[in-house]
Amino acid sequence: MPLLHRYESLLLKKSVALSQPYSHRMSQHLALKLQLLSSLKWINKFSVLDEIALLEKLPTSCPTGTKPAEKFRGPILGRFWHKHYYDSRHLAQNIHNKWFGDYTLKHGLFREKLHEVFMAEEDDTDMERYRLAMASRISDAVAYGGIASRRKRSALTGEWLIYYVHNELNYYLDLADHQDAKSPKKLFDRLKDECERELPFTFE
Repeated sequence: MPLLHRYESLLLKKSVALSQPYSHRMSQHLALKLQLLSSLKWINKFSVLDEIALLEKLPTSCPTGTKPAEKFRGPILGRFWHKHYYDSRHLAQNIHNKWFGDYTLKHGLFREKLHEVFMAEEDDTDMERYRLAMASRISDAVAYGGIASRRKRSALTGEWLIYYVHNELNYYLDLADHQDAKSPKKLFDRLKDECERELPFTFE
């Protein structure tokens, strides 16, 4: 995709980033992607913008409960950083990680949690109400409790915001997922194709 006129590009970035001071350090590619995916209701762009606010240490930023930023390993992507962002479509994966990961299964934490729920006192003698109350408790403990636990430990996973650090400033390039990292050369080529012309120093 050809670059927009510089003025149009700056306006787009400013609009997508809600006039935040880092907007000019966002690639046009990322701004367009956030605008498109947000308009399609595929992601909530604030999931990404909240992570950028944290990275920028903005006064309005709040903890998001996602995993800390990390630098990619290896010679191909090793110059770039990634930061998880969490959206509603990552709910199932986080619940799975919480209750069906190796550690949880080894220590029987899911069984322990269900036992705790079933052993809670319930005074209602109406069987239908009892079943509904129990279903609600299980759902609350497994879904809400699981997510709350991972958020508290800053362990929420999702997909990635990729950025580059230059002169102690972050330049935000693209979004990617764990599947993309399985082909580092392909991901590198995509980043280069989409961002090098606008931000050449990220590939020097």
